[in-house]
Amino acid sequence: MPKWKCYRCGEVYDQDLPPDSCSACNANVSFWIDWTDAKSPLDDPVSKFMSRDLLTIDINSSAWDAARLMREKKTGSVFVTQGGKPVGIVTERDMLYKIVADDLPAAHVLLRKIMSSPLVSVEEDTSVKKAIELMRKHDFRRLLITRDGEAAGMVNEYDLFTTEELRPTPA
Repeated sequence: MPKWKCYRCGEVYDQDLPPDSCSACNANVSFWIDWTDAKSPLDDPVSKFMSRDLLTIDINSSAWDAARLMREKKTGSVFVTQGGKPVGIVTERDMLYKIVADDLPAAHVLLRKIMSSPLVSVEEDTSVKKAIELMRKHDFRRLLITRDGEAAGMVNEYDLFTTEELRPTPA
């Protein structure tokens, strides 16, 4: 059965023909959008929204090195690598909670001691919806995106929730 969407308020009707007026917004709608095969942006692959610039630092670096790198690159996180492969992530929150709050000397704290690990990642063809569900389930704000098992980029909540096409339409 076809679906029809009011172009004005977004109300969707499951019926053979579109109604003469929208019961949700009372508009005499002159045209309707055939919504039968419409896809939600949540069905798009997460790679559409990912950042390909993956900021990395070696596992044997200090928290001080990571903080300086994040400041220089104006970002809130850095992926920690071992042998060139991401094995963890350090965020501004890690710095605050695990170093500053305990009054530790950042220059003497190795990233291996404060990084979040193991990393959870998804392949680049994973839907945005599944990526968001995974981020919510694990209380992540950032997610590593892989291509054939290799790091390809990352996506964060800002990338997903500030994207115009993923915002809910106002009622």
